[in-house]
Amino acid sequence: MLKSSNINIMSKALLKASRVLRRDFNELENLQNSLSRIQIFVSRSLQNVKEILFEELNKARPEWEIVFKEDEKQGFISISKEKTKLLVRPISGVANYTKGISYFTTSVTLIEQNIQNAVVVYDPIKDELFCAERGKGAFLNNFRIRISSNKNLNNSIVVIESSELLVEKIRVALEKKNAIIRILGSKCLDFANLASGRIDCYVSKVPLDEHEPGLLLLKESGGINSQIVDLKNIYFYSNNNISEILKIKQC
Repeated sequence: MLKSSNINIMSKALLKASRVLRRDFNELENLQNSLSRIQIFVSRSLQNVKEILFEELNKARPEWEIVFKEDEKQGFISISKEKTKLLVRPISGVANYTKGISYFTTSVTLIEQNIQNAVVVYDPIKDELFCAERGKGAFLNNFRIRISSNKNLNNSIVVIESSELLVEKIRVALEKKNAIIRILGSKCLDFANLASGRIDCYVSKVPLDEHEPGLLLLKESGGINSQIVDLKNIYFYSNNNISEILKIKQC
C-alpha cells in the first residue's frame, strides 16, 4: 500500500501517542486496589495522549481544526463544511483501559466538506494499524482487508455495541442462528475488527452518516449497513449474505 501524506501524518501521531498509552497501561495493574488513584492516573494519561496528538497533528497541518471526542457515549458531532477537520478519539474503550483490559484503541479521522476521507485506527497493545482512504480500500499493517465472507450465522461472532441493544427481537433472531454474542467495549476497535473479518456482524446505534472512525474502514472493506424493518435507530453492519439471513432491509 502506498500511503498518502495525510495517512502518514495521522499514523505518525498515533504511534507516538501510543507509546505513552502502552507505558501507562502496564502501570495500571499496580493501581487496581485504589479507585481514586486509578481515576487520577487515567485522567493524566488521557491528557498526555491528547497533548501529543495535538502537537504532532497541529505541527504537520496547522491550517486544520483538531476536534477531540473523548466520551464513548457522545453522539454525532456537528461538523461544518467550511474547514477541514481532524476528529481525534484519544481512547475508544476507556473503561477497558481503566480496568487493565487490553481492548481499546486510538484514532484520527480526516473530515473534508463534512465527509470522512481518511481514517487511521491504532491498537497499541497488538501493534495493529488500520487505515483507509475514500475509494482506496482498507488496510491492516499495509495488507488489504475485507469484511467476513461468512454466508450464515451458525457459530458466527456477533458483537453488540451495548446491552441496551440486545432487545428481544434481536436476541431471538441471533439465538435461532446459534450466533455467538459478545459485548467488547470499544466501538472503534469493534468496527476495525469487523472490517478485517474477525467479527461477522455488529449491532449498533451508530447511523451510517456519523463520523465514527471505523465506518470508513467498514465501507472500504465492503461492509453494508442495514436494519430490521420495525426496529428504528438500531443498525446491523455485516456483509450482504448475513443481512439476507436475518431478513433485514438494507438502508
